[in-house]
Amino acid sequence: MSDNKSAIYIALILIIVQFSCKKEDDPLTALARELGSYKYSYIETGSAIRLNGATSGNTTLTYRGFPVSLAGSASGETVVTATIDTSLIAAYNTLYNESNPSIDTKAFRPSFNGTFRIAANEKTAADSLYILLNDASGLENNTLYLVPVRLSANNGGKVATSVVFFKMMVTITAVDLYVNGGAAFEYTYPYARNGSQYWGFYLSQDEAGNVIGPSSLDISIAAGVRFPAGELHAYAVTDVSDSLINAFSAAAYTSYERFPEGTYSLTKASAVVAANTLNSSDSLKLSFSNYSAFKPGTFYLMGVKLVADQQDPLSAPPRNGAGAYALFSFYILQ
Repeated sequence: MSDNKSAIYIALILIIVQFSCKKEDDPLTALARELGSYKYSYIETGSAIRLNGATSGNTTLTYRGFPVSLAGSASGETVVTATIDTSLIAAYNTLYNESNPSIDTKAFRPSFNGTFRIAANEKTAADSLYILLNDASGLENNTLYLVPVRLSANNGGKVATSVVFFKMMVTITAVDLYVNGGAAFEYTYPYARNGSQYWGFYLSQDEAGNVIGPSSLDISIAAGVRFPAGELHAYAVTDVSDSLINAFSAAAYTSYERFPEGTYSLTKASAVVAANTLNSSDSLKLSFSNYSAFKPGTFYLMGVKLVADQQDPLSAPPRNGAGAYALFSFYILQ
């Protein structure tokens, strides 16, 4: 074998060895190579409503569309498919030193069901890519989520950008119910006091000594946010506990006693807030009786407290604090 042939033979062996020993890029290196100079994300906002752990009303509020394009003009109609690739979140965090949380694949979805058609001799689809909030049940309130999207084309087409990152700020509002007013008696109207709805009655007596007071009062309920998935159910119980009496007495700088037994009853203990509304379509009803049990010159207090029914998935929780209370005081004038 001549020297020239030997040199060529050795060079071929080196080339074969070089290619056979070349390692595949690790996922992080592959992503960095694929992104090139593309380093920013498209920012969006979305919101949802949560009731008892279930989320509804998933809404995309603002978005910016990304143009879906090919590297060159399409030779024929080309379909570009967009799919969410949650595996890229960890690589993105490493590349850009961020700490974006992981997401479930059902939490978001691409616009137009992830299908973008590019006509022959065109480079860009008529529709733009953006992300829609699909199911926020596994997401946290006031949290920014990274949503990586991969693009691929059929018919051998090559997309101009194969990976696009979106970020969505998600706001989740929990449904709650509160007492927002109710019926009045003569010149006594409910008003907000210490955070509760309060009815303060100064009641007189007729010539026979009978107390002139209401036989019943309606209590209206409101939701803190419109619930789109169905009606909300409000439930209530009466409360004449020592803790209620003592707390209100301290706040009012007045000594109150609890209502006597047998002078009150919650004759309608539930109400309904229709879907996509704020105020209840009906009311709770508190009835009074046996006014002879009240001593003139004494302040009396009782409460109606909103509660949740754990067996009813449409039972909305009461608002924390005093907003869950309707308070009633009687003072019989001497």
